[in-house]
Amino acid sequence: MRRIISRQQIVADDWRYPGDDATAGPVARSILPLVEFVAQFAPGATAVARGVQLSPPDAVETLAPHLQHVELVAIVFTSVGEGRGYTQGRLLRERFRYTGELRATGGAKRDQLYFLARCGFDSFDLPPSEDLDAALAHLHRFSVAYQRTTGDLPHPAGRALNT
Repeated sequence: MRRIISRQQIVADDWRYPGDDATAGPVARSILPLVEFVAQFAPGATAVARGVQLSPPDAVETLAPHLQHVELVAIVFTSVGEGRGYTQGRLLRERFRYTGELRATGGAKRDQLYFLARCGFDSFDLPPSEDLDAALAHLHRFSVAYQRTTGDLPHPAGRALNT
């Protein structure tokens, strides 16, 4: 079973991503790509999945009308330099007031965790090459921040500006 960081703890993950082996063991919850997730709400369709995966080109606005049905939004970072996921996360938290689990997946690295958390991400599915214990320390690597934060963690002190 996959291990992730969720709310500042290393935990086992029981979500199945698109493309995961369905015979790999008992999994109660599935994550669907955005197009398939939204199709569940078409007339006559049966809604089953509670998790949705956003890729960099996906528009958050497409998901917005269905957020009340979502437990988990997994945003894919295709590479370390891919920044659209930060914007997607921030839009979900600030504009659309999403309060469920927001997860960074794919190419996100431990050096990015602090910044991802400040955009509202509260769980992280890092590549197998990343040391999860070392990654936890990166959530608290700075004690002062200039920008306001979204989400529950971390909340370093704001820098006092001389006026």
